[in-house]
Amino acid sequence: MTRNSRSKTVFMMLLCLSLMATGCTAQWIKVALADLPVLAQMALNIGSLVTTLQSGQQLSSTDAAAIQSISNQAGRDLQLLQTLYNEYQANPSTSVIQKIQNAVADLSQNLPALLQAVHVSDPTLSARVTAAVNLIVTTVDSFAVLIPQPKGAVNAREVAHKPATVPGPADLKKQWNEQVCAARGVIVDSAQTTCEMK
Repeated sequence: MTRNSRSKTVFMMLLCLSLMATGCTAQWIKVALADLPVLAQMALNIGSLVTTLQSGQQLSSTDAAAIQSISNQAGRDLQLLQTLYNEYQANPSTSVIQKIQNAVADLSQNLPALLQAVHVSDPTLSARVTAAVNLIVTTVDSFAVLIPQPKGAVNAREVAHKPATVPGPADLKKQWNEQVCAARGVIVDSAQTTCEMK
């Protein structure tokens, strides 16, 4: 085999490996980019739960402000993730992957902590905000499992959670409608149409 022929063979093998890796990378990016707009809408909807899902009780301004704070924080965190995923898609690098992992970890810790600090007196509203935050956090955590890891690295989230699949946009909307807009599977509020995601 000539030297030129070997070089071409090596180049073709590297190109094939690169295409295979890009295909995998493209898949994890596609999943996140498809779901992030739905999650961002969920974050906005958390704030609207205050006005649309009250169960007859007067909500204090403190509770309303706290729930709006959760909505705002979720929105900021998800916008950062969207920006980082777009950045990685435009220019893949390990430093952007690290930023994505850090943003996922921050969201996974900060939103539940913020939720825990809030004490909403209306139990129905409290349950719905909790369900909304849990749905966002669980979905974002499932993105972390899809992120390619350097060879030999073990993804602690993957070992701990091992989700079978990441829900798509339609599944996320369905879960929102069932978990946030409904109580025990039956929608009980007259404001269901403003809560439901279509």
